[in-house]
This record gives sequence, structure tokens and C-alpha cells, in this order.
Amino acid sequence: MGGARQKSIFYSAHPVILEDHAVPNMKKIICFGDTITEMGLVVESRGYVARLAERYIRRADVLARGFSGYTTRDALSIVDRAVLAEQPQCVVLFFGASDSVLPDQFQHVPLDEYRNNMQELATRIACSGAWLIFVTPPPADEQKTLSRRMTHTEQYALACYEVALEMDIPVIDLFHLIQQQSEWERKCLMDGIHLNAHGMDILYEALVAELNKQMPLQSLPRLGMDGV
Repeated sequence: MGGARQKSIFYSAHPVILEDHAVPNMKKIICFGDTITEMGLVVESRGYVARLAERYIRRADVLARGFSGYTTRDALSIVDRAVLAEQPQCVVLFFGASDSVLPDQFQHVPLDEYRNNMQELATRIACSGAWLIFVTPPPADEQKTLSRRMTHTEQYALACYEVALEMDIPVIDLFHLIQQQSEWERKCLMDGIHLNAHGMDILYEALVAELNKQMPLQSLPRLGMDGV
């Protein structure tokens, strides 16, 4: 065949010949958070991470870094290897649901520490060259959980929102977005804390709207059948 070196790959059991040039690096979007982000991979409940991965298929890699029960303290201990090592272009930072448990719970992180941790996480991620989107913790249904109170959770949601504004970072105010739904406790939450399918829909749509401002879908080249 002469000229450029070529190589074969297999697709649907048929060999395809590709020119030996580099495949362009796909951009990376990392969703970094706690239980709700880990649950965001569940397709059956329309998890927001799974839906983002489907939306950006062959255009960008959407990576889940969701860790059940993690607080911002835990996030700081793993951000280098879990997030920064991947050299992402965008990071969705979604912590606070665990931090905001009541003080008698072992996961509790005091409000001032939570604020400082969010600032530190954002600074380290931004200094790597990635841009961020903050997501505030959602509201909690006090009728279904003893570990959270709405007034307490609201303080953490407000702190998250304020840090984002101070650092000029886009923020999705999920705490209030969820409450705009009638009967939000039943329609948006599965157990008083975590998002059900409808709650995931709300978060996904808000994230898509924000991502489109910085990373419009059509601006990302789609990897074709020939590897380019």
C-alpha cells in the first residue's frame, strides 16, 4: 500500500484500515461528588452522569468520580489522584450533602470548614487549567431523615453558592431548583436525601445549559468511524 504506515483494527468483526496518525485527544468532563454523583451512573434512574456520557459520546469523555458518603474533607485527600491526574477540561464539583448532616453525625463538617474546603478544591482544580461548575446540596425532607434539617442544609447551600460567586464560578442552585417543583419531597427525592429520576432530570438539564455556555456540543469534534 506504500506511503504512510497503516494498521488494522476490528469493528463488528470486519477489519478497518486506519492511517497511522494520532487520534485527537478527547476533552474530559469529571463529575466529582458524593453519593448522588455515584448514583449518577445508574441508567435506570436517569442518573445525570450517565446521561452526560451519552450526550457527549464520541465527543468528550465524561468520568464519574462519585464516592458515597464523602465530604469535602475526603475530597481534598483524593482530588490529586482522582481528578487532577486526569487533566480534565471541566469539573462539576458537587459536595455538601454529607458535610451538612447534623453535628451529632460522624460525617459532619462545620460550616466554616466546608466553605474553606470548597475554596481549596476550586483553587486546586482551577490552577490545573480546568474550569468548574459548582452544584449546591439539594434540600432534605425532614419527614424521612433524622440526620438533616432544612435550615441547616440551607446554610451549606448558601455557602457553596457564595464561594462560587466570590470565585466567579458558575453555580447550579440545586437547593432552590428542586423546591420550585410542587410536592418536591415526593417528586424529586427517593428517600428524603438522594435524587430520584425526576430530581436527576432537573440536575442534568441545568448542567447541560451551563455546559453549553462553555463547551457547546457542536464545538466538539465527533470521533468518526475512521478514528478522526
